[in-house]
Amino acid sequence: MGSERFYPRFFQWVGSLAALEQYMVFVFSPDRQTATCRLAHNVASPDLGLQLASQYIAGKYQQDTLLAKLAEELLNNPRRPACELLLRGSLPPVYRRRFFNRPELTGKFAIAARDEHSQELFYINLYHAGKEHSFSAQELVQLEQQAAVISALLLRHFKLESQQTKSIHLRAASLSEREARVCELILEGHTTKTMARILNLAESSIITYRKRAYQKLRIRRKSELLSLLPPNAPIT
Repeated sequence: MGSERFYPRFFQWVGSLAALEQYMVFVFSPDRQTATCRLAHNVASPDLGLQLASQYIAGKYQQDTLLAKLAEELLNNPRRPACELLLRGSLPPVYRRRFFNRPELTGKFAIAARDEHSQELFYINLYHAGKEHSFSAQELVQLEQQAAVISALLLRHFKLESQQTKSIHLRAASLSEREARVCELILEGHTTKTMARILNLAESSIITYRKRAYQKLRIRRKSELLSLLPPNAPIT
């Protein structure tokens, strides 16, 4: 988990639950006003998968009624992911042609889960392959039974992947291991007090490591640190 080696094994396992042709994972801010793509994989046409993901986060997600429905279910029952089947025939014609007819998808099994720390909404879409038939009853049962595991695996993987990306970027700036770790914790929203507790250091030491890191990075505040680490690009 946290590396590219995760995906082949993940696809193999989830593909054993149902005949899938496309995998998409989108992440939304708590107010759902901004969206990013964390996974866009079309088995037959990787380029098409990226094109569809780009169009979706550019604003088409606002036409996805299932997203709003699952987000509402999460508010009512936040302890477990919300999931539901969506069939191609239930969609408006223009939306259906763009996102289902073109890649020859018959439906999707959608899972919505929320990160407890960031409160971001993770929208996981698993698309069925084929031109005529959608998911079988057995496939739906298996996906429903494994929805919590699927979402937990992906959220954990994305978190580890993000941490490693930040660490590599910070090390490239000649930061020491401790300086890089302090910066990572700052980006996660920790205060000087909580960082001191996590690293078992005095608060004065945390301040010193932060000051040294900022000097090496040639920045003065947290907002500038955030600008050095842009969001990850879509993963194929």
